[in-house]
Amino acid sequence: METALHQLVVRVEKALDQQEIALGAFLDIEGAFNNTCYDTMCDALVRHGSEYTIVRRIKATLEGRVAVATLNKISLKFAISRGCPQGGVLSPLLWCLVVNDLLARLSGSGVFIQG
Repeated sequence: METALHQLVVRVEKALDQQEIALGAFLDIEGAFNNTCYDTMCDALVRHGSEYTIVRRIKATLEGRVAVATLNKISLKFAISRGCPQGGVLSPLLWCLVVNDLLARLSGSGVFIQG
């Protein structure tokens, strides 16, 4: 089985061998887990066939998060309004579903997309 990187290299080498133009654009989305909106993640779950009960439960879990910052004897609580919880399997799954929608839209335009 070929890796994603190998598939990309093969396509670029083929284009260069045939004296075609090969253009690569690499996307690094900084702060992806921290800045993704809850509705975007839940919409992606629905589009990928998740049951309503599961989507509702995940949204309730995401919306119910609170961060506490303490310095000396002063503590502040903040309601978290976006992003994925860190350190579990849910965050990468939600992010992959969101990005998959983006990749699907781009690949429908006749451009080779590798994610």
